[in-house]
Amino acid sequence: MGRELQQSQERDLSERELEIIALVAEGLTNQEIAGTLTISKRTVDNHVSNIFTKTGAKNRVALLNWAMDHGKICRDGFNCCALDQPADA
Repeated sequence: MGRELQQSQERDLSERELEIIALVAEGLTNQEIAGTLTISKRTVDNHVSNIFTKTGAKNRVALLNWAMDHGKICRDGFNCCALDQPADA
């Protein structure tokens, strides 16, 4: 049952939420993410809060650990096999 809930939560992440996770992984603040995506900081705050709820993360470090564990981001070549790769990679 726990695995089903985990998979459901992963499916519930929107494309925008995944994009925000990637920007958090780059070290951007919510204000910087807002500028990059040309949305308000409050919208980013809401997305980040929703991401924390969906992933169970309590902070940005926990979120990045979750994202690496679930193949949502890769860092310095680590865990990149879980991400979509070009056919000739």
